[in-house]
Amino acid sequence: MSRATAPLALAELVRVDPLARGEVAVLPDPAQRVLGVELAETFDRLARTPAHSLVVLHAGAATGGWSLAAALHVAWERGAAGVVVPRAAMSGASALLARRLGTALVVVDDDAVDVALELAARTAAPESARALRVARCAEELAEQSTVRGVLGVLNAELAPGVVALVTGSSVLAGRAAAVQQREGYREVRMAVNGPGGRAWASLVASLPEATSAVAAEVEARSAESVLRLARLPLLAAWAQRRLDTSAQAEAERAAFAVLRAAARSRADGADTAPGERDAAAGPAGGAAGDEAPSWSAELGWRVEGVNRAVRLERTAAREGDDEPAAELTQLLRVQWARLRPGWPLVPHEGGWVSWQNAAEEPAPAVVRRAFAGLEPLLADHGLVMGVGAGHRGTAGLVRSVEEACLATRAGSDPVTWFEDVGVRAVLAQVSAPAVADVAALALPRLAAARDRLVLAETVAAVLDHGGSLVAASAELGVHRNTVLARTARARELGLALDDPAQRLPLHVACHGLVRAWRATGSG
Repeated sequence: MSRATAPLALAELVRVDPLARGEVAVLPDPAQRVLGVELAETFDRLARTPAHSLVVLHAGAATGGWSLAAALHVAWERGAAGVVVPRAAMSGASALLARRLGTALVVVDDDAVDVALELAARTAAPESARALRVARCAEELAEQSTVRGVLGVLNAELAPGVVALVTGSSVLAGRAAAVQQREGYREVRMAVNGPGGRAWASLVASLPEATSAVAAEVEARSAESVLRLARLPLLAAWAQRRLDTSAQAEAERAAFAVLRAAARSRADGADTAPGERDAAAGPAGGAAGDEAPSWSAELGWRVEGVNRAVRLERTAAREGDDEPAAELTQLLRVQWARLRPGWPLVPHEGGWVSWQNAAEEPAPAVVRRAFAGLEPLLADHGLVMGVGAGHRGTAGLVRSVEEACLATRAGSDPVTWFEDVGVRAVLAQVSAPAVADVAALALPRLAAARDRLVLAETVAAVLDHGGSLVAASAELGVHRNTVLARTARARELGLALDDPAQRLPLHVACHGLVRAWRATGSG
């Protein structure tokens, strides 16, 4: 069988006229091949229907002496590909019966004879029908102005296959099942280049395995044609979305800055000491007059109630670095909206902030669960996350954001909670690059050592635990003797762990060095 004469599948046939003008009531097997068309005017004619034929019931036959139910039974017994029925003969019971029999059922409004003739022409010239299908698909794609709309057309066109737009291992839009390895499915991939011809993303279609090599080739070629047609509408829609998203991100960045400044102004106006000011925004309640501005609701933000903020930051971010790339912000906002719907994601001082809002502070276990499952996102984009404590109202949100920022900088794990950091948050104010510069002068032998990072980590852990080697070894996940050997080597390099006069600056220096060397990857 040549590629040009490969029979049409039902999924292809219902996408072109005359069936495209009708209504698909039941389609249990879209991959069912159609080898011919039979116009059934009598029961005898129907009883002689060859297998894999598409039966078109004449109006008189469908409503005459034998009912549509009987016709469906006979079509099923003959192994017909499906039944096309006039709308006047259609009923809910018929659709239910067709579904139980696993027989395709299509309803048309046109004259049955004309429908049969057109279908015969389509099945006789499969390539012509496929060209019509591609042309019809091009018209539908041209009408779409959103990425979701373009992906919707593709998923409808290639059903029962599924389509997704991906970049790297991330699904930007469409159905995630398209990138999953599924038994009985194969993948068709089409590169999508952005402006300047640079690779931007890929369209991935997961299609059911064909019944033959010829059918597989035909389906792959049809899928590639459809995916190729979608590239330009997709780029146009994505460019528009990028403009809209960038404008929204900038608006939210400015809005959060206004919100933060207003909360600080109210706190300063209360003439309180720093500790007292923070306590006023604590879990017990917001400060007096701490009302959310009306425009925050227009942005979809909820700040009344208890807010628990998170801070996302690039692992290698340094003070004074430029803002993250707009593309990264855009991608993060898409993925964040999928993982944590209802949580905003606002660009803020070289990173991003988000927050969970609740009427009352949830139980600690519930809070921890709400923030679980974000590690893959952090790993994919090289991010760390700090989580602030829960505080009420606008001032509480600002305080929680500041706590989340401190936790991000003071912690050493991908996710650090402010409640777990405690007084070590003070170390977040230590300028890691400055400490690294000073250490090169004060601790030159450590700074020049090849294993300087593990030595600094070990000394910091030992001092964190008041000199306990056992506790330090548990934190580092190494044997006590390893910790003992590392501290001995640190002493050889000039680190006086036992000198009371040097212990505090040495403790701060080691934490600063660890942060600096991790950030630069120079440990």
